[in-house]
Amino acid sequence: MTSLDIDLESMYQGAGRLDQAKESVRAAFEQFQGVAEALADAFGGDELGTLLGMAHQACLDAALECFGTNIEDLEDYTICLREMADNHQAVDDETAAIFESLLGELGA
Repeated sequence: MTSLDIDLESMYQGAGRLDQAKESVRAAFEQFQGVAEALADAFGGDELGTLLGMAHQACLDAALECFGTNIEDLEDYTICLREMADNHQAVDDETAAIFESLLGELGA
């Protein structure tokens, strides 16, 4: 049987890096959002401009939803990774306590 080594510190570091990535994506997203929304009035008020403005808004709404969902997913991954590390630590601690108890009962 192959052994499984879990490096909890690496899991916590990975969660921290995901947090950093999420913040970088969020900053780029907010910058993109500002620039894209500033273009909304650039199409003019004639029929063609109105249609272009509507198309621009539909594309922008889709992009904003997509980016927003991805940022939320990164946040969820970070939370799950930290919870996974916490759960592994709790199981390790509980297992160690059980063995300590057994050794105490055996008089070792």
